Amino acid sequence: MRLIATIIALLALAACATSTERQSIEGRYEYEPGVPLILAARPADGEVFAVINGARYPLRRAGADIFLNSGGTEVHIVRDGSGRVLGYRVRENPELDANPLRRLLDASVRVPAASWRTRPPGAPERYTYRAPQEADGGLPVRALAAEDSLRSGLTALAQAAYDEELPNLDSVLVFRGGALVFEEYFHEYDARTRHQLRSATKTLVALLVGAALDRGAIASLDAPVLSYFADHEIANLDERKRAITIRDLLTMRSGLACNDWDPDSPGNETRMGQTDDWARFILDLPMEHAPGTHGSYCSGNVILAGRIVEQATGRPLRTFADDVLFAPLGIENYEWDFRPDRSNSENFVQAWLRPRDMMKIGLMILDGGAWQGRQIVSSGYISEMTRAHSAIDGTPYGYFFWRRFINLPSGRFETPQATGNGGQKIIVLAEHDAVIVLTGAAYNQDSDSNELLARYVIPGLLNR
Repeated sequence: MRLIATIIALLALAACATSTERQSIEGRYEYEPGVPLILAARPADGEVFAVINGARYPLRRAGADIFLNSGGTEVHIVRDGSGRVLGYRVRENPELDANPLRRLLDASVRVPAASWRTRPPGAPERYTYRAPQEADGGLPVRALAAEDSLRSGLTALAQAAYDEELPNLDSVLVFRGGALVFEEYFHEYDARTRHQLRSATKTLVALLVGAALDRGAIASLDAPVLSYFADHEIANLDERKRAITIRDLLTMRSGLACNDWDPDSPGNETRMGQTDDWARFILDLPMEHAPGTHGSYCSGNVILAGRIVEQATGRPLRTFADDVLFAPLGIENYEWDFRPDRSNSENFVQAWLRPRDMMKIGLMILDGGAWQGRQIVSSGYISEMTRAHSAIDGTPYGYFFWRRFINLPSGRFETPQATGNGGQKIIVLAEHDAVIVLTGAAYNQDSDSNELLARYVIPGLLNR
């Protein structure tokens, strides 16, 4: 996202400066209305991060007081004649001074010390396995037996986190064989803390499409998308666009010229986020492929699916979600502002859930859409949602749900999942009667979640 990209570039100044200079760039800066942007230097090594909505983004240095954000755009630190930081400019206009100065507002603002250490405050240096505390909302708990290989693997995982070998890990929860058997939080997080889901939110939208379908509000997944936007005057209209169905959105095969992973794509999420009506922006894109023929990762498809649920049910998405999904699962402590326009460009309509509530979502999927004997989403829809319909860059994809896998020495291990930037994962392992929830902070970086799973978790699931 544009916000993330900008912040990343800003903070890297400290990595190559003296200690005094590093301190001089720390503080709170102007960014977007109502969105705090903090530049912070990690005490252990001086690496600089931009912190937005609690997410830390590392910055890359490109020269003296020049940094590149994740989109490759230059960010320039601006100083006065004495070297004091005044703010920064993002070089979107070739003439540097033509770009607005984002001022340093408060140089005293710092990131809490607990954010920099994986080992939680007050924890001993050596980790000892402990069973999860009695969980709320119907999650049974159980201790793993001392001889269980999963217990030894998870103990080693937590110790690796304590030793700062997994610096971007925020939480790990493992449910196996009918009970929560592992639950640990790192940094400043605990069981009460909501965590941003990023693109794992897409799976929530898929579940709501299923709930609307179950209730007859949506007649068919093969219904034309444009039938829900009859009051829109659509640009670039042709027969291919008229043929896009809801199913095409869910499988990321709308055919629209939209690919978040291609910075040159006219419909990527960065461009969409800068517009006043994201649904209209996506609908107006030209077609690149016939619908149903090519998978490409496009967040705009999710925006259209969410708007269709609202049109079909006559209710705001969050209200519908609360009634048909969150309330039945006993999920109360959450945030979800589905407001797809420029004013939400920094949160990007993502949901924030506690990891235990992420676990409930995973367990409902594991149980074919049921929770404690109550059918939340039909089992037939869950079966369709979680199987592969398309592929994105060679990875099988369902309905806003990945069919990812890990290649182990013993062979391919399937990890069907909802996943989001930074290492947010709800992994549903039906063959092993298990669900794994991970949250992390590897934003705009390669997450080490696959290595973590392969080294510490999967062996214990295979060696029962």
